Amino acid sequence: MPFNTDALASLVLDDTIKSFPFGQRMALAEVGHKHWNVLNGDIPLPAAIIRSDALGHNSRWMKRFVAERGALIAPHVKTTMCPQIIARQIADGAWGLTVATVHQMRVCRSFGAERIILANQAVGAAELDAIIAMVKSPELDFMMIVDSAEGIAAVAEAARRNHLQRPVQLLLERGYTGGRTGCRTNELATALAIQIRSTSEVRLIGIEAFEGLIKAETGTQEEAVAAFVTEIGVLAQSFQHQNLFETDNPIISAGGSSYYDIVLEYLSKTGLRVVTRSGCYVTHDSGIYHAHHDRLKSATGEQDGLRRALEIWTYVQSIPEPGLALLTAGRRDCGTDAGLPVPLLMAASGGNRPHDLPPECTIVDINDQHSFMRFDPSLNLAYGDRIGLGISHPCTTFDKWEIIYLVDEDYNVQDVFKTFF
Repeated sequence: MPFNTDALASLVLDDTIKSFPFGQRMALAEVGHKHWNVLNGDIPLPAAIIRSDALGHNSRWMKRFVAERGALIAPHVKTTMCPQIIARQIADGAWGLTVATVHQMRVCRSFGAERIILANQAVGAAELDAIIAMVKSPELDFMMIVDSAEGIAAVAEAARRNHLQRPVQLLLERGYTGGRTGCRTNELATALAIQIRSTSEVRLIGIEAFEGLIKAETGTQEEAVAAFVTEIGVLAQSFQHQNLFETDNPIISAGGSSYYDIVLEYLSKTGLRVVTRSGCYVTHDSGIYHAHHDRLKSATGEQDGLRRALEIWTYVQSIPEPGLALLTAGRRDCGTDAGLPVPLLMAASGGNRPHDLPPECTIVDINDQHSFMRFDPSLNLAYGDRIGLGISHPCTTFDKWEIIYLVDEDYNVQDVFKTFF
C-alpha cells in the first residue's frame, strides 16, 4: 500500500490543542479553507509554522543533492513525525524511511510506509514481537540495526517465537570509542557478521554507522568524520571479500544532518549502495544546521542551499525595563538542547507585514513559558508586537507541537500538519 495521509482529513481538531483558535472545532481538512492568517490575530500565539515555499525547496534540494552523488536517502522521520511532511519526502524520491523507535515504525507503517530502517538495536519482548508482526507483511521491506551477540540472538528468538517465515534483514552497526552505539572495532563487527551468517532467522544486508556526534581528538571535525567513514568503507569491502553479506546489493548507510556531504563523498568510493539518513534538512534551522550548511556550501560549491522553514511566533508580553522584552514562548514551545531561539522577525501590533530584526536582538534566557529578549532600547518595540523565532535543532521543537501551520509567504494558513509523538 502506498503512503497515504487521507485518513488525517477527518481528524477533529479543537481548542484543547495548543495554538488552535479558541472556540473552534473542525476537521483537519477544513482548516486550509478558513482564510486564517497567523499575523492577523486569527491564531493564538505562540504558534509553530512552516513556510511552504522553503519546505518544498528543501525537499527538492536534497533529492537533487543526493541523486547527483549516486546515493539514496531514507530520511530520519523522528525529526518531524509528521505524515504530511513524510509524504512530501517520499514524493520527492525518498528511497525509504528511517525511524528510531518501534512506536515511530508503527506510525509510519499505519500510513503505508513500505520500506523502513529501524536505526537502533531493539530491546524487549514487546518491541521485538511488534516488529516481527509487522515484518510478516510481504509488503514491508524492513531492516534493523544490531551491534551485539545478544541483540542478534534476541531478534532470532523473536522470529522463532512468532513463527516468521522469512529472515529479518540486519544492518551491522559500526561505532567509535566514546560514541553512542555500535561495534567499536572492525574485528568485533566481523565476528558478529559471522554469527549472523550462521543464524537462519536473520541475514546481513549491510553496514550502518552514525558519524554526527564524533569528536576530533586532533585535526578538524571534518577530518575526524572522513577518517571514521573511511573505516566503515574498509569494513564493508572486507565483508564483501569474505562473502558475509547475504544479498547481491548490500547497503552502506550513514549520514546525519551535519556531515552528509562528507559521508556521500567517501562512501561512494566503496561501490556499494549508499543510503544517507539526514532528517533535519526538510525544515532546516537557524542554529547548528544552518552553520553546518554554510560549511557544506563552501566545501561543495553549492550556490543555493537549504532554507529556514520552521518558525515559532510569539507575543511581546511585557517590557519591564528598557531593552528587555518578555516573550510568550518558552521551553514548552522551543527546543533548547542546541541553543536558545533566535529572534529573526517582528510584526508590529495591528500589522501583518513582518520585517527583519537587527542582530542585536538576542534571547538571553528562557523559562517554561517565557523567553527573555534583549534589544536596543531605540528599537520601536511594544506590548503586543509579534516576534518570529528561529530555532536550533528542529527535532526537539517538533515534539512540543501537536499541530503546526503550513503558511505562504504572507503567513496565510494553507494547511495544518499533525505530528505523532
